[in-house]
Amino acid sequence: MTLYEFFLFRFPRIPESVWRERFELHKVHFDDGGPIRLDTPYQANRRVCYYREILNEKTIPFAEEVLFENDDFLVADKPHFLPVHPVGNYVNETLITRLRTKYGHKELGNAHRIDRLTAGLVLCVKTHAKRGLYQRMFKEGSVKKSYLAAGKLPAETGRTRWHIQARMEPGEDSFRMKTVPGGPVNSESFIELIDRRNGVGLFHLRPVTGRKHQLRVHLCAIGSSVLNDPLYPDYSDPEFEDNYQRPMKLLAHRLEFTDPVTGKPMEFKSNLEQGFR
Repeated sequence: MTLYEFFLFRFPRIPESVWRERFELHKVHFDDGGPIRLDTPYQANRRVCYYREILNEKTIPFAEEVLFENDDFLVADKPHFLPVHPVGNYVNETLITRLRTKYGHKELGNAHRIDRLTAGLVLCVKTHAKRGLYQRMFKEGSVKKSYLAAGKLPAETGRTRWHIQARMEPGEDSFRMKTVPGGPVNSESFIELIDRRNGVGLFHLRPVTGRKHQLRVHLCAIGSSVLNDPLYPDYSDPEFEDNYQRPMKLLAHRLEFTDPVTGKPMEFKSNLEQGFR
């Protein structure tokens, strides 16, 4: 009957006492600023906002580095374990929140995403007005992205190049992805084995599309997997504890694009490459 009841239903893992406090402190409101009270009737197709807090949020003990900045965007080198934006148990310990706090860019937002456990380059746009220009580059595939990954050697020991085209869908557990036969292809990657040592391979990966967990799943498709990946090919607990001594060995290594505002060619390279080579 009420929006308060809807929040209790929609977010059952958050205690009722927490939602009651947020409503009473006016931390839940309509997107036009209108207040929402405990007895405000449920209204379909309305956009609502709430201020989310995490008690005793865990500090991520690794720092990001800004590699480049101009009037429109900046490029950050994100460490392993740091989320790009608020999600799950992280609000303040995210790349976007850290950069907003440190540099004062209140409208700063990411133009694309990489996984929390993946390190490397993230392009962030300083204003809402221009964010769409940079997001469109990624959606249209005009950005050249390349990654480095350390993983187990595939069974085909004589092969060094793969072109993966597959259909990916969510798995039965919803938070992992899988390749499925049939249907239109929706993911594509080029993979090259560029070095090997002690049973471990160093791979150069170039994704053409940007599906969730795409490179991790495509490496599994060739009989490999990223070192220290807690989800692929197998997992034991979806809410695993981070092991800071064993980061997942996947790095967003390079970005190349033509700046949609200035028309200038841009190229960036992560400083975290040494840990892979």
